[in-house]
Amino acid sequence: MIHIDFSPRPCNRRRDKVLGVWIPIAVLILISLLNVGVFIVYRFRNSDIHQQISSMESKISMFQEKTKTSGVLLSREKYKTFIQKYNFLNHITHKKMLHWSSLLNSLGEALPPSVKITVISPSVKQSRVSLSISGEALTKADELLFVENLQKSPVFHDAFIDFEAIDAATHNLKFSLSVRYRGTP
Repeated sequence: MIHIDFSPRPCNRRRDKVLGVWIPIAVLILISLLNVGVFIVYRFRNSDIHQQISSMESKISMFQEKTKTSGVLLSREKYKTFIQKYNFLNHITHKKMLHWSSLLNSLGEALPPSVKITVISPSVKQSRVSLSISGEALTKADELLFVENLQKSPVFHDAFIDFEAIDAATHNLKFSLSVRYRGTP
């Protein structure tokens, strides 16, 4: 450990001066030279990447200038109309967007352990999302429990069974049902 004495008394020994002042300065100079050398090697090896980055930055600035000039050419009324149409279309798109993570989470909460879902097919009509669900249940009671859980859920309603049949190989009840999805509560 190097101890540097910053007291106002003068250094009497030459060794104290060397250890206290010149060695830390030499270490700082050596570290600075090493950093500069590493930076130069890095820039030399990656110069093509930096050229690509600078060309992309110039293209972006040119594009921004073009959009500024084209934005100035739009009249205030046309700009307002454009923004209104954009917001309207964005709102419709957001309403029709299906959030799979919340949908699958809600289905998982309604699904009994003895029921397995094999296919989920969504369909969007106007502002409503309908799901066609195919699956297998061990018994009819398990299938009805699944439908009942869907009806009790705040995100599903109007669940009804479209098709059911017993699989000859597994003796499981295969079914297909339809349900409307309201989205997150």
